[in-house]
Amino acid sequence: MKVVSRFEANLLRILHFFLRRLPAEQALPLLDVGLKAPPCLGRPAVGLVQDALAKGTALLLARAGGWRRERNLRGEAVVAGRLWARTPPQELGLAFSGETLEFLVWVTAVNRKKPMGLVWEPELAKLTLGDQALLYFAYAALRESNAHRELDLPGRPALQKHGLCRLAFPEDFAGVKEEPPDFAPWTNGTGACVLEALQSELCDRWLQLERGKEDVSDHVRMRALGGSQELVLDTYYKAVEEAGRLDLARFLLRAAASVLPEGVAAQRWVGGLQAPMGARLADRAATYRAATAFLRSLERMAVWTSRARGTGYFDEGYAASQLWLADWEHCDGDARLARAREIIRHLDPLKTNEGQS
Repeated sequence: MKVVSRFEANLLRILHFFLRRLPAEQALPLLDVGLKAPPCLGRPAVGLVQDALAKGTALLLARAGGWRRERNLRGEAVVAGRLWARTPPQELGLAFSGETLEFLVWVTAVNRKKPMGLVWEPELAKLTLGDQALLYFAYAALRESNAHRELDLPGRPALQKHGLCRLAFPEDFAGVKEEPPDFAPWTNGTGACVLEALQSELCDRWLQLERGKEDVSDHVRMRALGGSQELVLDTYYKAVEEAGRLDLARFLLRAAASVLPEGVAAQRWVGGLQAPMGARLADRAATYRAATAFLRSLERMAVWTSRARGTGYFDEGYAASQLWLADWEHCDGDARLARAREIIRHLDPLKTNEGQS
């Protein structure tokens, strides 16, 4: 039986909360304790952390979507099956560095009501894929209780550059310095496998974002949200294009299929907006453009589709093109694109005024 200190026990509970193995009500009060961190963790505690990370991340990714039978690219070929059937298990391992322990010690020692006393400034170049995966899981868990803002996680460079966090929660980073996130770790190798497992989770997040726009009343907030979405999408599309992994954009295509059913009204995107007194037509146009940032991004997918339709059997990338076309047709992409274009046209105040003159 391993014996750990009170601080180490709290750290382990918080880690299990991040890995979705402990309910929030048992972990969140520990963020208010603010125990003094020891000079170092004991060997038994470190061993328990390693065991939790090894088993917990694998189980979390399997439950998130790794269990689904999907078709994805592996090199020039399309493979089908669950995540561990598409990729040899030995290639799915996540490596963690001391930066993960530093983060866990910090979040255990800090008092979220008075977070300024302790410093957590990881060296970005030292963060492994495992470190970044844990940061994503931790951010998502803390976000449900607003603790991520109490700890000022969106304002920290390690999260501002974190491609997966920015992709899943673009609204949290609206208004931060316009520095594009880094998607390289997530569009190649094991990182791409992690992203495959999280497709359903990411789709749900973008559905929530788009459906929530109907409740946004403030023009400034809408422009900030749309600007953050546009930056993230543009950077992400470039990353998947360079990696030859258009299949990693499948969650966005599925989100578009859900938010653009037949008969969808443009008011779903701008129905809650309240124009401030004296607002100029140009300001209104900028707000509407921001509101339709995701819809406008379908034009990028349309370019991929056109290119894929022109790829011959003996051309390079034929299998990848056929996989994208299958996804596009499964989601009825042509119809969704037409609806997106109609909504964008309808919300262009300049064209509306021209039609009324």
